[in-house]
Amino acid sequence: MASNQLLALPVIALAVLLWPQKTVDAISVGFQRENAMPKGNIKSFDLKSRMTLPYGPDLYGSEVPQSPDDQPYRGYGPGMGASETIEYDPLNHFLYSMSDQGFILVADYADPSSPKISDYSFKTESNKLGSMSICPDQGVMLLSLSKAGRIDVYDLVSRDDPKVPTLQKSVDCGPNAKNVLASKDCSVAAIANTNAGEGLEQGSVTILQDVLSDAPKRTTIPLDYNEWDDAYLLRRGLNMPMTKNALEYWDDYSHLADDLSFSELRDNYKSSIFLEPENLAWGPDEMELLVNMQENNGLLRINMTDLSPVAVAGYGMKDHSFVPVDINANDGDCKLKTYPSLFAMRNPDQIASLKYNDKNYVITANEDGGKEYGDWEEAIKSNDLFQGPNFKLQNVIVPKFIFDENNTSAGHSALFNDDCQDTTADEEELCLRKVEFSVGSNSIDFESDPKNPIFYRMVLFGGRGWSIYELPENPRNQLKLVFDSGDAMEREGCSNFPWSHNALMDEELAPVTGPNNTFVKFLEADGDLDMIADVMEKNDPEEKGCLDQGDGTPGSCPLSQMVDKRSGKDGAGVENVIMGEACGRLVTAMATEKSSIGMLFDITDITTPELLHVFHLSPAARDSSFGLAYNAGEIGEIDPESGVFLSAKESPSGKAGILWAGALSGTVSWWEFDCKEEEEGSSSTKQQSGEQPVSAAAASFRESSWATMLLACTFGMSMLMLSQL
Repeated sequence: MASNQLLALPVIALAVLLWPQKTVDAISVGFQRENAMPKGNIKSFDLKSRMTLPYGPDLYGSEVPQSPDDQPYRGYGPGMGASETIEYDPLNHFLYSMSDQGFILVADYADPSSPKISDYSFKTESNKLGSMSICPDQGVMLLSLSKAGRIDVYDLVSRDDPKVPTLQKSVDCGPNAKNVLASKDCSVAAIANTNAGEGLEQGSVTILQDVLSDAPKRTTIPLDYNEWDDAYLLRRGLNMPMTKNALEYWDDYSHLADDLSFSELRDNYKSSIFLEPENLAWGPDEMELLVNMQENNGLLRINMTDLSPVAVAGYGMKDHSFVPVDINANDGDCKLKTYPSLFAMRNPDQIASLKYNDKNYVITANEDGGKEYGDWEEAIKSNDLFQGPNFKLQNVIVPKFIFDENNTSAGHSALFNDDCQDTTADEEELCLRKVEFSVGSNSIDFESDPKNPIFYRMVLFGGRGWSIYELPENPRNQLKLVFDSGDAMEREGCSNFPWSHNALMDEELAPVTGPNNTFVKFLEADGDLDMIADVMEKNDPEEKGCLDQGDGTPGSCPLSQMVDKRSGKDGAGVENVIMGEACGRLVTAMATEKSSIGMLFDITDITTPELLHVFHLSPAARDSSFGLAYNAGEIGEIDPESGVFLSAKESPSGKAGILWAGALSGTVSWWEFDCKEEEEGSSSTKQQSGEQPVSAAAASFRESSWATMLLACTFGMSMLMLSQL
């Protein structure tokens, strides 16, 4: 071999080593305030496209059901849960949607202005999926199968060689595998395992290491770590739906004592049976796992170095003697008021982690809660609790300032009492008889004396908004609340969309006749007679339906006829927090779960967020029923449980944006940011100079690749010239 050829070998090797690989950004968000663009740099945030996804193949709309191998899928219908969870692969620009029917729908977003269902959707091996997490760099997705207690690993669709994903492997991960979260390199998967409301199963977290290897290592972390007993958990501010003393009260001294039998549970009691891991988030650098416990209104922190729980901390309570709230479901109006002795647990569903400058934060989407165990329920209606001069929970002591049995109109519970009397026609709807209260540890002290517990405050479920907490460096310290949205979600939502204030649209409002009455057919096939009765009732104008569903015919009610229906329960509860960087500003977005009101906030100044935009994800639902708006192709996102933030580098358009999914409508919309001043190096800036539009991810890859090639070639030419000397 010639000397110049020999010299060229290291050059080729160098080029191979330096040639960049396409990767996605880290999972947890990091932000440096000093690098932010000026305030007001976000010019607009607009809807660019919307598509309706099928729940799977058409199984109920024709005499011969569509085969899962027949693509694309054609099974459509409101209420079928076609988009329970979405994930997005920024390397190949495919969106993955998890259907409540056990299918994974794959949509092509190469052109975000006109997305389409692909031929690569597939049926999983379970009809009940928990959640989904994808690893674009490794080309795999992880699906949790709740009842099967395992994780299934499928490949992703490659743009270069597209085909239907296939099952690669299955890994056992313990019972009731609810949510799964993969690390960035997919070497680790974390799974939240819950108690299903029966038996002695403990709440736990399962860690799978080397999850893609032939022999993954499974570690189960039970949440009774270091003998975390009731006393410790209560001191840390957690809500315990049941404690050992509470079990004694309900089993022996309550009005339900003859109907309950907790003897086995009491004999084998562990606090962790009533700890409920829900959603997961990685802390910065994935050195810590943050576990949200929705029913407990608290956060668990796990050290990933030694896989040990470090501490738990409560999210605290919202004091509605100061923060106005609308809990009147009967006046059809948005009247926010304060009430003495009334509090609310925040009960966040999803959380997001953030490293801001040199501090770590967690953002919570505050929804609702309420634990059920066998025949026992934590939630109770206010008029069932306060029944004239009688307090429903026998042997429970109630302070007179809350409830006076000799004068039911005197205490703080007067408006919630079943005997509440409205005094004038103008005050006809003052009484609040069906507000949901908690009978867990945040409202009742069972520890002082289980024979005579003390009811010390009225507690609602759900914080009706969102919050930001600073994570202390010492995890044994309590969380520091640096921001809470207060009454903003209800107040601003009502101000902009009064016709959707605390309104309700869900699967029970799906149509019973006409095109796409798929949900009722599914229920009939499933034998769910109770749900069928609920759907029929909500479509019957003599029951809970409307005489005019929007076209002059009877059916389920439009949103504008459902105002206030959630006020007594969770109001403007939000389920998902979406966060990222757009136009050099740090932003977060969320939407009310049942009424589809969306809001965008600038959180560049972390303790003083600014509301930028209020919008509605389904304006067509104002005057049209769920079925009418769906059949007209105008329905937006109903039950917006899931969303994905795409940075400018990840976005198929080269501009930052949000993919928003409606679980029950099966729709996915693409909302895009437009900037007054583009960030340096963005593909949008380069397009203005005359280049052909390319995605930011592709632009970044192309530029870095050519730079590397240029370096390698220059080095190679120099070496070849030296060889001629």
